[in-house]
Amino acid sequence: MNKRCRFFAIVFLSCFCFFGNTFLSQAQDSTNVEEVEEFEEFSMDGFEEADDTVIKKFCNNKINNLNPTTLVGLSYDIITPHDFKTSNTEDDNVEYEYSSKSKLNHGIRLDTNFPLISKSNIIFNATFSYWESRYQFDDVNPRQRLASSLSEYPLRTATLGILAFKPLDEKHFLILQLASSLNGNYNFDDIKPDFSKMKYSASLLYGWKFSDDQNLAIGISRTYRGGRLLHVPIIMWNKTFSPKWGVELLLPARGSLRYNFSAKSTLNFGCELEGQSYLMQNATNGTDFFATNEYELSKSEIRPRIELNKALTSFIRLNLQVGIRATYRFDLAQDTTSDQINVNNIGIPAYFRIGLNFVSP
Repeated sequence: MNKRCRFFAIVFLSCFCFFGNTFLSQAQDSTNVEEVEEFEEFSMDGFEEADDTVIKKFCNNKINNLNPTTLVGLSYDIITPHDFKTSNTEDDNVEYEYSSKSKLNHGIRLDTNFPLISKSNIIFNATFSYWESRYQFDDVNPRQRLASSLSEYPLRTATLGILAFKPLDEKHFLILQLASSLNGNYNFDDIKPDFSKMKYSASLLYGWKFSDDQNLAIGISRTYRGGRLLHVPIIMWNKTFSPKWGVELLLPARGSLRYNFSAKSTLNFGCELEGQSYLMQNATNGTDFFATNEYELSKSEIRPRIELNKALTSFIRLNLQVGIRATYRFDLAQDTTSDQINVNNIGIPAYFRIGLNFVSP
C-alpha cells in the first residue's frame, strides 16, 4: 500500500510540474504578444520636426595624395658658378661685350602661409615671403655696372598677400590671390626701400571639383613672373591617377608630375617660372653704379627640376631640389615700360635647394 501511495504521489507531482510549466509559458507568451502589439501600434505622427532647414554642402580644397600645404618653409638656394656677360643691344651703334665670373649666387628663402579663417564655406590665409639673392664674383669687370652693384648689394624681395578659397557649392569654387611686393637692392642702410615702387599682383580662378582625385580651374593673373608686368590667362589642374601617380599644374607659373613613394614621401618632376621686377638704386654713401639713381631690373628664369619631399615627423618635411636655371630675362631698363639698355647673359647653371617645411596635417 505504501508503495502504491508513493507511486501515485510521484505521478501527481510530475503532472503538476508539467502542466504548471506549460500554463506559465503560455501566460508569458500572451504577455509578450500584447507588448509587441502595443509597440507596433506606437506611431511617430505625434512628433513635429525640430528644424526643416536644408543644410548646404560645400566642396573642399583637398585632393588625394597631393603634396601638403606648407605653413612655414625655410630654404637655402645655391646656383653654381657661371659666366656673367654684358653686351650691346641690337639698336646700339657701338658693339661691346664684357664678361665677369660669378662663383656663387645664393640666398635664403622664407615662405609662410597662415590660416586666418578655416570654415566649410570659406578658407582665408595670410601669406608672407622673403627671398634674397646674393652674388659673389671672382673678378668683376668695372664696365659692368649691374654686376658691380650686385657684388655689393644683393637682390631682395618681401611679399605680403592674402589667399582665399571660396566654395560655391559641392562642385564649384573660387580662388583669389592678392599680393604686394617690395623688390630691389635695398638694405635699410645706405639704400632705403622705396615703398612707392611696390609691385602688385593678383589672380582669380573659377573651378570645378569633379571628385576627391581631380579639380580644374581657369582664370586670369596680373603677374611679374616674366620680369615685367603681364596679364595672362592661367589654368590649375590637380589630378591623382592612382595611389602612386598624379599631376599638379598651375600654368604658366609651375607644373609637376608627382610620384608618391608613400603618404610621407613624394618625388616631383617639373619646372617653375620665377621672376620679379627689381628697383636698382645707387647707395647714398657709395659708388654710383648707375648713370641715374633708379633703374629697373627685369629678372625671370625657368627652373626645370627634380624635387624630393620627405617627412621627418608628422608636421616637418625635408625638401630637396636639383635642376638648372635657364634665364628668360635679365634686363636693365630706365623703368618697367622702357626698352632694355643692354643684354645680360648669365648662362644655364645648375642649382640646388635644401629646406625644411612645416606642413598642414
